[in-house]
Amino acid sequence: MYLIDSKPTPDERHACVIWLSRAGFVMGLDKRPVEAEPSPASVVAEVAEKHLCAWLFPPGRRCMSRLEIGEISSLRRGLETWPVMKDVIKYYESIVLATPVFDGRLPGIVTEALTKFGPYDLTGIAVLPVITLADSTGEPGDALLADLREALPGATLVEPLALLGETIEEIEPQLTPALDELVK
Repeated sequence: MYLIDSKPTPDERHACVIWLSRAGFVMGLDKRPVEAEPSPASVVAEVAEKHLCAWLFPPGRRCMSRLEIGEISSLRRGLETWPVMKDVIKYYESIVLATPVFDGRLPGIVTEALTKFGPYDLTGIAVLPVITLADSTGEPGDALLADLREALPGATLVEPLALLGETIEEIEPQLTPALDELVK
């Protein structure tokens, strides 16, 4: 989780960015965790965090916010998720879910992470699925929507956004309009 040093706007809007990490984290040269194998989903998470912070929190204020980036990774010791969905339901009204699709479906590890310790009722929570096509197999379609509805019962699903590209420069102009719509 990355805590943002900003004060929430008066309407207390909160967003959560959950993304699929290919290989988890390792310690970088500066002794901070870095993604072992960066992915388009991690670029989506980076762009989303930066843009949502600028939208939701005024500059110059210092406090802890509730914008969070979650990681879903399958490591040798088993599935690790952050955040836990019961905490997401408690604190957030908007979720950005960045993931590839496998054969046009939600990857099993993402479904498992979203439903772990569930079932959950996500009524009142808007979910923007961001599909990273650069590392996907197949195209998002009806099967993906069915998978999302099953994994996120009660959530208001925004039309999935399918993104080509792997860099900030390629992803940012495609993603930021959808983020603006999600939180306005």
